Amino acid sequence: MSKIIFLNGTCSSGKSTLAKQIQAQAPIPFWHFASDQLVEVGMLPKRKNDGGVFDWKFNRPKFFTAFHTCIKSILDSGNNVILDHIIESNEWYDELKVMLAGHDLFFVGVHCPISILRERELGRDDRHIGNRYSGEAEYHLAHVHSYSEYDFELDTSIQTPLESAQIVLDAWSSRSSSRFFER
Repeated sequence: MSKIIFLNGTCSSGKSTLAKQIQAQAPIPFWHFASDQLVEVGMLPKRKNDGGVFDWKFNRPKFFTAFHTCIKSILDSGNNVILDHIIESNEWYDELKVMLAGHDLFFVGVHCPISILRERELGRDDRHIGNRYSGEAEYHLAHVHSYSEYDFELDTSIQTPLESAQIVLDAWSSRSSSRFFER
């Protein structure tokens, strides 16, 4: 049975930084897997929202269906995963619940105050504040933590990423069954 540490939080909440630190400190090997990684390596054509060749409004659902299927394939192949993701809807939650069943899942809510989210988002070069996005992190904040109770929750603004990773790994080591599957 593969192990999964599922980091769920808004954009700019610190999931990717936390995942990298957990991966570096974990006593067993974990893959770090995030949808942003697929975008960053150039897997997708340039995204447009104007009905162009790769209209993101049309292709986004297909992209995330494929991403979720990849998660299942990686786990089903016997690999452990730190999943860096944002659950955006009840449909995604239900889909992931089915796909991740049968694996040892630890569900972590990654939080930080809105003022820190704004600051971090403004500092990212992959966000278009005031252009196409009016605060992507704020949009997600209204929904992302509403789908299930967490096995553990962490505010990434309180301690360093190194300390946060150790806190998550300590909680993961002493975990029991996951609340992710209870709803």
